[in-house]
Amino acid sequence: MTSGDLGLPKPEPLLRVSALSVDYDAAGGNVVHALRNLDLEIAGGESVGVLGESGSGKSSLALALMRLLPKNAHEVSGRIEYRGRSLAEFSLSELRAMRGAEVALISQEPALALNPVLSLGQQLADVLLAHGKLARKEVGARCNEMLRQVGFADSERILRAYPHELSGGQRQRVAIAQALICRPKLLIADEPLSALDAATQADILELLQGLKRDLKLAMLFITHNAGALASLADNIVVMREGEAVARGTMNALQVSQDEYVQGILFPEKSLANAAYKERSIPSGAPLLDVRKLSKSFVQKRLLSRKGFVVQSLDGIDLAVQPSSTVAVLGRSGSGKSTLARCIAGFEKGDSGEMLLEGNPITTAEKNKGSAWPPVQMIFQDAATSLNPRFPARQIVTEPLDIKRWKTEGDRNMRALKLMEEVGLDPEWASRPAGEFSGGQRQRLALARALAAEPKLLIMDEALSGLDMPLQAQMVRLLMELQERHGLTYLYISHDLNFISLFAQEVVVMDAGRIVERTTPGKLVQSVHPATRELVEAAERLHAPGVEAAV
Repeated sequence: MTSGDLGLPKPEPLLRVSALSVDYDAAGGNVVHALRNLDLEIAGGESVGVLGESGSGKSSLALALMRLLPKNAHEVSGRIEYRGRSLAEFSLSELRAMRGAEVALISQEPALALNPVLSLGQQLADVLLAHGKLARKEVGARCNEMLRQVGFADSERILRAYPHELSGGQRQRVAIAQALICRPKLLIADEPLSALDAATQADILELLQGLKRDLKLAMLFITHNAGALASLADNIVVMREGEAVARGTMNALQVSQDEYVQGILFPEKSLANAAYKERSIPSGAPLLDVRKLSKSFVQKRLLSRKGFVVQSLDGIDLAVQPSSTVAVLGRSGSGKSTLARCIAGFEKGDSGEMLLEGNPITTAEKNKGSAWPPVQMIFQDAATSLNPRFPARQIVTEPLDIKRWKTEGDRNMRALKLMEEVGLDPEWASRPAGEFSGGQRQRLALARALAAEPKLLIMDEALSGLDMPLQAQMVRLLMELQERHGLTYLYISHDLNFISLFAQEVVVMDAGRIVERTTPGKLVQSVHPATRELVEAAERLHAPGVEAAV
C-alpha cells in the first residue's frame, strides 16, 4: 500500500520538470525547438528511462537538468525543481556544490568529458576533494575501489594513465566511475553504455542496480538500447521531436500499437523483413592483407621514469576480400581500435606488414603529398572528429580541397551530391556541424570519407553512439553504398547488432589477438570463451543480436 492509498500526502519528488520548453538559436536566424512542454518526475530511488530517436531532445533534457545548456540555447518556459526548489534560484556556488555530489552526469562522449592533460587518478581524486567527501589519505582507496566496480582489474594502471592511453570503452568506464565516486542521490546518464562492449554493459547495469538498491540512487537513464531498460527502469518516457509521446513500464510499452514506439523498442524489425541470405566471401587476392602485425605502447609510472609495456596487438593475421565486409568484434581494450589505426596509417606497427592490393600501407605522414589515401576511417566520436564551427559543405569538401580537385564549384557540387547520397538534405550545406544531431554527424563523416573515393573504409565503432533505429538506417545505407560502389568495409564493433545482415565474416579479438574467425550465422554457436562472453552478455541485455536481426 502506498502513501496515496492511505490518504497521506504524496512524497515530494526528488526531481520535478514542469512544462519545460527549450529552443536553440540556429544559423540563418532559424530556431530549433529541442524540448516542448515536457513534464517529468523522479522520486528518490526511482529509475526513469528515456528513449527516442536521434534529435528527439534527450541530451538537451540532460543538459537542462544540470544547467549546462550551450549559449545558443534558452529555456522558453517551464520549471525544474530539485528537492522542491527551483534550479533557477540556485547560485553558482550552490550549483557547483550540487553537481557531482548530489546530482551527477555521465555524458555520451567521454573524450570531451575527461581532461587530456591530467592523469585519470588525479581527475577522480579532484572530484572527491572538491566536495570534501573524504580525507586525502582515503582518496586513493576510494578511487581504486570505484575503478574495480566499473570493471577494471588493473585499477592501479588506470589511475596512472591519461585519457589518450585508453580505448573509447575504457574512457567511458572511467567517466562512469567519476560520476559515481561521490555516491550522488540522482544520476543523469546520457547514453552511458554506447561505447561499451556487451559484457561490460551488463556489468555496469548490475552495478547501477546494486547502487539503486543499496544507496536508493535515483536515475534518469537515457539510452538507445531499450533492452537495457527492461531490468533497470521503473518507468519509461518515449520522446519524439522534443515531446513525450508515450509513458509507462516496459511491459506496457511493448504492447503499444504506436508505430513509433514499436520502432524504438524493436528496431531490428526494420531490417528483418529483408530476405536473409548468407553472403559468400569473395575469392581471389585480398584487398587488405595484414601479416604478423604487433604493436605495443609504453606507459610511464606516476612520479617515475620507469615505464611498462602494454601489448595492444600480438601477431595479427587478417585478410579482407574486395567488396566484402569483415566485422571485428571484441571487448573494450581488446585491440580493435589499435588495429584500425594501424591499417589507416595513424599508428606504425612494431613488426609485421600490411599490404593493400599488394602494396605496403604507408603512414599518414608519408601520404601528405601523394594521391588520396586509399584507406579512410570513420571514428567513434564524430563530435571530436568534425570541427563544430565548419559548415557541412566545407567538412565534406576538405579532402577535395587538400588535393585541389578540379574547381571550387565542382567540389561544392560533389559535396551536395554526397550529402544527398548519405541521406542529408543538401539545403543544410551551410549549417555548422555543431548543429547536427549525433546521427547526422555520422552521416556527414561518411560523406567526407566517401569524397576521397577510398578502396577500404574502416568504421571504428562508428554506429555505437547512435540510437537503434538510426543504426538500422545506417546499416541499410552502407549496404546500398557497397552495392552501388563496390566498397570494402572493415567494421570495428563491440556488439552484435545487425552483424548477420551486414558482414560476411566475423573476427573476434581478445587481449590483442584474433581468437576466432567465423561467419555471422555460426557466431552464436561458438564455444570460445571470449565469443561466448559477448553473445551471452547481449542475451542478458535483451539486446537485438544475431538471431533478432535475422
